[in-house]
Amino acid sequence: MSKIYSNIVKYCITAVLSGISGYYYAIQYTKTNDKPILTVAGIVHICPGNKVALIERGKEPKGLAMFGGHVEARESPEHAFMRELQEELNITNVYNIKLVGIHGEFGRDPRQHSVEVTYSCATPQVPRAGSDAKSVAMYSLNEIKEKLQNDPTTFAFDHGKIIKHYLDNLSTCNPCSELSNVSLTNRIFDKHHIHSKSDLTYIK
Repeated sequence: MSKIYSNIVKYCITAVLSGISGYYYAIQYTKTNDKPILTVAGIVHICPGNKVALIERGKEPKGLAMFGGHVEARESPEHAFMRELQEELNITNVYNIKLVGIHGEFGRDPRQHSVEVTYSCATPQVPRAGSDAKSVAMYSLNEIKEKLQNDPTTFAFDHGKIIKHYLDNLSTCNPCSELSNVSLTNRIFDKHHIHSKSDLTYIK
């Protein structure tokens, strides 16, 4: 009888402790997921021709989008940008990387709160779809402006808004005209590389 009683007591203690630890884990999980995550995205000019590569997302939220993804642990946004370029567009050589902006409005990503660092760059390589991209296509600047005007909801997240603001401020500058200025060739796999100021040209 005492053995049965002892087992019941052990079971009750285990259940209580499991409940407490489970509750604590749930609280910590909620707290963690209340914090925004850091992501990157990019506007890629394909040269010559100065067309922009956009992906058709294969996962929700679907639609046209810039390539991009999460910044991993111990990874800089710049390296995440280069890594995602290869994973989603199979591009390894890019030039004239510029910071377009940082976008973190709550609700921009329906899945979770995210802060996105957006870059622009130019490349002589032809993109090919990979990872989350269902397909990739190249659009002229006028074609993109037409899509934005006719149906802004064609774009996933707030990428339509970001691209429109970018194009409105691009003026007559041709990112392909300075293609030979900066080369990041063979730096994509160097996780410990810290970009110098000459590697990144920030838009003022």
